Amino acid sequence: MHIAICDDNIADRKQLERLLKRESDKRKARTGLLYADSFGDCRILSTNHMQYDLFFLDMTVAAPDGLAFALQLIENGVTAPIVLCSSKINYKEKAAALAEVPDSILYLDKPIITAELSTILDKAEELDARRIPKIELRSEQKTWYVEEDDILYAIQKGRYVHVFLRSGEEVPVLSEMYNFYNTISAFEHIVFLNDHGLINVVHMDHYTPLAVFMKDGCRLSSNPFVMKYIKSALQNITL
Repeated sequence: MHIAICDDNIADRKQLERLLKRESDKRKARTGLLYADSFGDCRILSTNHMQYDLFFLDMTVAAPDGLAFALQLIENGVTAPIVLCSSKINYKEKAAALAEVPDSILYLDKPIITAELSTILDKAEELDARRIPKIELRSEQKTWYVEEDDILYAIQKGRYVHVFLRSGEEVPVLSEMYNFYNTISAFEHIVFLNDHGLINVVHMDHYTPLAVFMKDGCRLSSNPFVMKYIKSALQNITL
């Protein structure tokens, strides 16, 4: 598990790092090692937040505070659990005043007690196992964070892979098709057709040995070799 600590109190950051190192040693045989990166400024973490499986936040010196930053992360596509560590700010009490707070936000009081940290990590692992991973699509103007089945298909056009989304948006990603496919190949509904296209079989209407026909009417060239991969991907669809 890859963890981000963002706390403007350096002593608290170092203490949490030490506690997580001990937890990592205890958990490595059961759930794997814990890797922690520390930040004293949320602006730095904001530039590369999607790589983390868990966040520990407590920002009290300047805006945004820990709760406000947690909500920003969620708005920017983060689905990983976020632990708000209360010191000067009682985050649980502050969150209770809001209309709706995601279940992925957890709470931990400072000074942090080892047993409570262990319980939080167990809960975070449960939440992480259930969460749906996001795919980052970055154009030159904007970044999208989408789920696997938000993608219909992708087509190579010049230097860009154009990704067509269920929302109707078309995202131009500067990449070659094979390289782009490698970034999402772990997703079970995605099938690489050739250097010019890939598809999500959830949105496929039908296929022949030489072409794939999507539900929106798009036709993409294929070949007989790909048919076995399409059949395999179709078996992964949960009805």
